[in-house]
Amino acid sequence: MITRTDRIVIDRDPMTFAEWSRTAKLEDSLPATGSLPGVVGTTQLTPGEWGGAGARRQVHLSDGGSATEQILDDLPGERFRYVVWDYTTPAARPIHYAIGEFRYRALEGGRTELTWTYAFRLRSDRFPGFLGPLGRWLLKVAFLDRAYAVLMRETLKAMKAGAERA
Repeated sequence: MITRTDRIVIDRDPMTFAEWSRTAKLEDSLPATGSLPGVVGTTQLTPGEWGGAGARRQVHLSDGGSATEQILDDLPGERFRYVVWDYTTPAARPIHYAIGEFRYRALEGGRTELTWTYAFRLRSDRFPGFLGPLGRWLLKVAFLDRAYAVLMRETLKAMKAGAERA
């Protein structure tokens, strides 16, 4: 797995932020950035609303592609983990699946340090995945530390702004 972690401080306590993030629209937080598409909408695939382990939805992207997302863990105010797979966007051709995790840490003054880690598993039958360790390094340097880093930072900024406005 290839990973990247970013952090931001949000002027809301962990439980308030967790509640906001559960009901926020994904398309309001994941904009298109340069070479990566943004989210334009979601379609719930499991009964009920989004939230709780096992919930699954299709994520629709601005380039016409999509991906499937499922919640693995949802411990409000502590941790939120999810897996994304079945990418149809050309931007994610080499990716087999990704695991995302948000961790919340309470800070003084009712603030939250939000830590977001993304871990990618490459497809072993496509470039650069079939190159093994060299392919993982190439993806980290060329994608994760550049285009995806921008996406993560912009997403965290959008989440902070949305939560602090609410």
